Amino acid sequence: MIEWLKMGGYGYFVWSSYGMLAVAILVELMLLRRHREQACQRVLDALEEDSQ
Repeated sequence: MIEWLKMGGYGYFVWSSYGMLAVAILVELMLLRRHREQACQRVLDALEEDSQ
C-alpha cells in the first residue's frame, strides 16, 4: 500500500495536485454559492422596486 501511495517517487506531486484540485473545487463552490445569493438578492430588490 505504501508503495502505491509513493507512486514510484512521484507521490508527493500527485497527491499535492489532488489536494490543490480539491481546494480549487471547494473555493469554486463557495464563490458560486455567494454569486447565486447575490443574484437572487438583486432579483428580489428589483421586484420590490417594481412593485412600488
